[in-house]
Amino acid sequence: MLICTGVHWSFENERALESIVAGHLPDLLSLKLLHRQYLCQGEICDLVATNADRQLVIIELKNNEDRYVVQQLTRYYESLTLERPWLDQINYTQPARLIAIAPSFHRHNFIDRKYNRLNLEFFTFQVIQQQDGFWLQLSSVDTHDTASIPLNYSEVNLPPADDLPAPPQRLLEALGAMPPDVQQNILALRDRVLRFDPRIQEVETAQSIGYGRGQKNWCVELSFDCKQSDPILFLWLPLLSYRRKKAIGRHRIWTDWTTVLYWVHVPSGLGRAKPMEEWQQIPPEKHPRKYLTGGKFKYVADRFSPNIALHFGCTEQTASLQAIVDAALQQWQAKL
Repeated sequence: MLICTGVHWSFENERALESIVAGHLPDLLSLKLLHRQYLCQGEICDLVATNADRQLVIIELKNNEDRYVVQQLTRYYESLTLERPWLDQINYTQPARLIAIAPSFHRHNFIDRKYNRLNLEFFTFQVIQQQDGFWLQLSSVDTHDTASIPLNYSEVNLPPADDLPAPPQRLLEALGAMPPDVQQNILALRDRVLRFDPRIQEVETAQSIGYGRGQKNWCVELSFDCKQSDPILFLWLPLLSYRRKKAIGRHRIWTDWTTVLYWVHVPSGLGRAKPMEEWQQIPPEKHPRKYLTGGKFKYVADRFSPNIALHFGCTEQTASLQAIVDAALQQWQAKL
């Protein structure tokens, strides 16, 4: 969620900033969120909100200075006032509020605002590290009023391991948004993998950290997706669909980092499968077409049963993540 650049902390990306602001609009700006990423007349508004006076409030967030934010907000205003959604919650006869939130503003932003007839408000944000944790602070450029909220993020305490390289920065950034006990479970998993065999390398790619030899011969993978904060775990394990026990495939593992919860075979990428509980939270009209036409089991991750561990090479029935990772390591080593 957060990254450290020199001595300053900032958000990893715009999506992370948007998630925090959207979840704390009442505390930060005394607003009620109506929609995130609202598509209107071909334009996508970051946040659409309203207040106690039922004003239309349009919010555009920038993780870096952007000299065209005023033009963006103006287009969003035009689109929303033409479509006029949420008539039961917004009074379109009142002047709208157009809010830009960014770490800083270019002088062109102020020139554009000066000659714009709409009500444009600029807020700067900064991430502040204090003894009690991290905070997000918003400051009005015009009134200098500020509002702050705590961030669910903590620096990772690394256990001493002089014989291992430091964890990749990408992994540390993801761990910061997780509880301390989960942080330590993931670091212990990494430690276990790297110590299993001296031939295991830690390989960074654009979206993943792989453990194995070179770019392809992996046994464990931690993948990162901007849509979720937790790393996504993949293990190379025997395929159930093959009669030949030695056939190995890449499996996505859903876990609380102690126990294996769900699993599914995903040859590449992140796959489209989800646990049934996740599908039930998604409107049916957004389900994949094949899911709706009878092929849904390809899109539903299986609940992990301890007896599957025996097929994976474990000596007993278990749902322990450590045991399943050990099985993946042993399968990898046996192929060398």
